[in-house]
Amino acid sequence: MFSGNDKALMAHSIRKTSLTIVIPELAGILQQKINRQLLPDYLTKMKTKGCFKEDESGLARLLMNHFSDTPLTDSDLPVAGLRSDKAMTLCADPCYLHADLDRVLLFSDDLDLTNEESTALIAEIQPLLDDFGATLSQYKTDEWCLELKSLPGLHFSALPDVSGRSVEPFLPKGDDRRDWVRLWNEIQMQLHNADINQQRQAQGKVPINSLWFWGQGTFKPKHKAWQSVQGQHSLLELLSKVSSSNTVDTNFDSTELSVGSHLWLMKCIDIEGDWPMQLQQLDEQILKPIWQMLRTMKLNQLSLQIPNHGTYTLTPIDSWKFW
Repeated sequence: MFSGNDKALMAHSIRKTSLTIVIPELAGILQQKINRQLLPDYLTKMKTKGCFKEDESGLARLLMNHFSDTPLTDSDLPVAGLRSDKAMTLCADPCYLHADLDRVLLFSDDLDLTNEESTALIAEIQPLLDDFGATLSQYKTDEWCLELKSLPGLHFSALPDVSGRSVEPFLPKGDDRRDWVRLWNEIQMQLHNADINQQRQAQGKVPINSLWFWGQGTFKPKHKAWQSVQGQHSLLELLSKVSSSNTVDTNFDSTELSVGSHLWLMKCIDIEGDWPMQLQQLDEQILKPIWQMLRTMKLNQLSLQIPNHGTYTLTPIDSWKFW
């Protein structure tokens, strides 16, 4: 005879429902010890009782590895092939370079770039690319593609891993480095006095004074990597499509989780805003019901993933730990 608890365990082992939650920008809060006492209850429980594995990968790399057939460990990420079906294509994204003492910092997020500005900037840059037999085009306002006759003999670095950092360690390496660094510098000089940048600065925006070349390589997706995918991110949208994963547009609802593996990408925590309140809302609306699902064995495994920090993995047994 089986007890009620034994039957529940058996049913749980058959159900095999897992959930991975990704919370961007939380790493910056956790890195400050003084902030940890302000974390809400269920987030604290998951951190305390979960099995932690350190991983300093940023959001883009984590997302791509969630859909990749093989681990992506190169300095670059094969994003160009997701944007374009043309083989000889690189990402060539607009960015802002800022001179800071003895280094140059790159910024590519929240550039507030309009479609008209994007078109004007591409027209400004294109003549410099003619000698390379290359064509610059817009994929999205802040995501551009560079179509070439042949790919350069270079190793690039993925833009999401560079943004906010000094560019020097991430400059391309390889046989064609001299020509491409020269082109990179020429683009900066061309954009320095561009009318569109004068207009942006008059509006209080940062100038678009450079491009960053990246995205080389072939991406091999897992077929139907996830039973469901939720979250707002341009890369997540591409990855879901190429892997034939189901994208769910409704609000997060843990009660609707079916058998299979599910991926939820939360909104970025605004660490410059009232982040304790943001985390409290996340705790009450998302983490609390998920915790109850773990405890009642309706969820086989929970992975709480924090970019640039690591992953906390929990099973139903972990949720009953007394510490």
